[in-house]
Amino acid sequence: MTARDPTAEPTRVMLNGKWLAQGRTGTQRFADEIGRRLLIDPRLDVLVGLPSDATTPTWLPPERVRRSRLRGVAFEQIALPVLARRRVLVSLAGPAPLIVRRQVATFHDATPFRYPATYTRAFRAWHRLIYRVVSGRASAILTVSDFSARELAEVLDRPLGRFQVVSNGADHLGAIPPTPPDLGPGGLPTGFVLCVGTLAVHKNLAGVLDCLERAALPTVVVGARGSARVFAGTADAGGHSSVIRYAAQLTDAQLVWLYQRAGVLVFPSRYEGFGLPIVEAQSLGCPVVVPGGRAAGRGRPRGDPHRPRPTGRRPRRRPAGAGRSGLAR
Repeated sequence: MTARDPTAEPTRVMLNGKWLAQGRTGTQRFADEIGRRLLIDPRLDVLVGLPSDATTPTWLPPERVRRSRLRGVAFEQIALPVLARRRVLVSLAGPAPLIVRRQVATFHDATPFRYPATYTRAFRAWHRLIYRVVSGRASAILTVSDFSARELAEVLDRPLGRFQVVSNGADHLGAIPPTPPDLGPGGLPTGFVLCVGTLAVHKNLAGVLDCLERAALPTVVVGARGSARVFAGTADAGGHSSVIRYAAQLTDAQLVWLYQRAGVLVFPSRYEGFGLPIVEAQSLGCPVVVPGGRAAGRGRPRGDPHRPRPTGRRPRRRPAGAGRSGLAR
C-alpha cells in the first residue's frame, strides 16, 4: 500500500446533513458516528450542508456548517448540489441528489423493494427512483452488510462489486457512561423487556407488544414512531400504559443504561439490513430474542415472528457482567 503524500491537499468533502433534521433511528446514529469521524480526518476538508430545520449538534463546529433556507426534498435535490460544487458529496442516511455524479451515497437496505407495504405509495416510488438512478450514477455506493449488498445488487440489477460494505458496530458503547432516561413516574422494575425499533410494519412490533401487555411484562419501546408521510399502516400504539412505555429520541448514554438493565431485548423484525440493536445488546451483555426461534447471547427463545403469543414468564435478572460470554462471533 502506497503511503499518502503528507504534503497533498486534503480531499474537499460536502457532507449531506439532512439526517440532522430527522428522527433518531439506527440510520441517523450510523450517520452521526461516521460524520463525526470524517470531520476529524486530517486527509479531508469537510463541510456539512444543513437544511433549514436541522439541529446543529455539539460536535459540529459552526465554521463547518453551510445552512440552506430550504428543507426536505428541496434541500437535498436543489440546494445540496449547489453547496457541493467542487467537493465530493457524501450522503450517509439513504436518499441522495439525483443529478450529482461526484458523490458517495449510502443505501442501508432494500426495504422499499422487499417490503413495499411498509411505506406510503409516494415514499416508496420516490426512494425506488433514487436507488435506481443514484446506484448507476454515483462514484461509489456504501451499505452496511454483505447481506444488504447482495439484496441491493439483486433488486437494482447492479454488479455486487458496486456496493462497498461499511458495517455498523457497537464498540463505542462500552466507553459511554450510562444515563437513565426519563420514562415518567414509577421507575422500571428489574429485568424489563426492551424493544428497539420503529413501529413500521416490517419491524413487526404490534403483535409482540400486544402479547407483552397481555402477559403483564413491563416493556420499554425505544424508537421513532414514524411519520404518516413515510410509513403505511404503522402499529397503533398509544401513550404510556401500566406495562408499555415508549421512548423516542434517546441518547446513546440513555440507550446503554437500558441495555445494561433489561432482562432481554426482543427484536422481532422481519427484515433488516444489519440489525444493529442485536449487536449493541450483545456487546453490553443483554440477551436477545430474535425471529425464527433463534437466540443471540444467553436467551433461549421459542419465537415465531408471524404468530406471537404471550409466555407469561418474566425475564430473570442478570448478574452483573453476565452475558458477555454468549456474544456471537
